[in-house]
Amino acid sequence: MFGLHDIQYLYEFLFWLIMYLSLKRIWHREQVRVVYAYSVASLNFVAAIFFISASLFGDFNIFNAIAFGFLHSTVGIVLITTMKVNKKFNDEDITLKVKS
Repeated sequence: MFGLHDIQYLYEFLFWLIMYLSLKRIWHREQVRVVYAYSVASLNFVAAIFFISASLFGDFNIFNAIAFGFLHSTVGIVLITTMKVNKKFNDEDITLKVKS
């Protein structure tokens, strides 16, 4: 398939296509954007912790761990800062309501 011998690329493409199409339908809601931003930011912080722990307890180079950890921490900080600034400009509290 397109010169690729690994089907993982197809799975990744299908995942991102489904993610894009589902977010396209509900992205206009404020709560969706807030939950998405905070979840991506928290996953970036978890990735930074994993990189540091892989360098301490595993076979990962410490300099690569510091670089990747710094990158993921910066992305998380930028996302949280963007949400705080967005909330400040809108002058309204963003409440998360979970319906079960």
